[in-house]
Amino acid sequence: MTVKKGMFVIKKGDNKVEVSPSEVDEILVLSSSLISTKALMVAVSHGIGVIFLDSRENPWGILLPSVVTETVKTKKAQYEAVLNNDTRYGEEIIKCKIFNQHVHLKHWTRSGIRTDYKELIGRDESTAARIYWQNIALLLPKDIHFDGRDTDSADQFNMALNYSYAILYNRIFKYLVIAGLDPYLGFVHKDRPGSESLVYDFSEMFKPYIDFILVRAFREGFRLKIKDGLIDRESRSALARIVVKGMDDKVKEENDHNPKTLVQAIRAHTVKLASSIREKRPYNGFKLVL
Repeated sequence: MTVKKGMFVIKKGDNKVEVSPSEVDEILVLSSSLISTKALMVAVSHGIGVIFLDSRENPWGILLPSVVTETVKTKKAQYEAVLNNDTRYGEEIIKCKIFNQHVHLKHWTRSGIRTDYKELIGRDESTAARIYWQNIALLLPKDIHFDGRDTDSADQFNMALNYSYAILYNRIFKYLVIAGLDPYLGFVHKDRPGSESLVYDFSEMFKPYIDFILVRAFREGFRLKIKDGLIDRESRSALARIVVKGMDDKVKEENDHNPKTLVQAIRAHTVKLASSIREKRPYNGFKLVL
């Protein structure tokens, strides 16, 4: 990728496309990609985050604008909440995660496919997860051979989840930083060196919608091509398009009469979480309506 007259120029073989920075929210740079320093400068000057991915599509670096809202008060309040073992924020996130898993399964029941969506309400996280993924396995075509959530599994759906969640993590990391929060200090996931604990925490509320996007795509015939244990480039591009398009579709949220894209909802909730932590008050998480 290069820049010409203020426009991003993307080349692939003999094809060339020009894109205005105003139309770009984020740039993903694959290990085989080339991007000029001028393109990076234009990206950050327009507030566009640049995510660098390795050969397995895992993020290894992120480039953000130098001027972000890193509020000292917000970070201090976040550190205090964790040190004081304030469980409200983590409990609300998990509560919303289970609620959204319930909503996802209920959508398919309303479409005429029986699910155990009622069994999720009132369950603890691990029990709800077991029930949820058992039902997802029944929703998927049998040729996918999905037996449950396993990050190390080589089946198509687990690999699609890993890749799609990475896209979600990148978006969340960016907006948590802009909101002034420390993405490495969470309330649910254990703190480990280099682990984006708050990113993983916060993502739990939004994963059920990503799951919905993928279940719908696989039920409609989408399939991945796997080569040497990895998703091939063409399939990665197709999967990324499905996920990004789905995240840019309008979603409804409980008690909110103004539908937003999932990306807009993520952005709004990072600000909402930061404000709640800073003001030491309860946080009302993202509750999906499908």
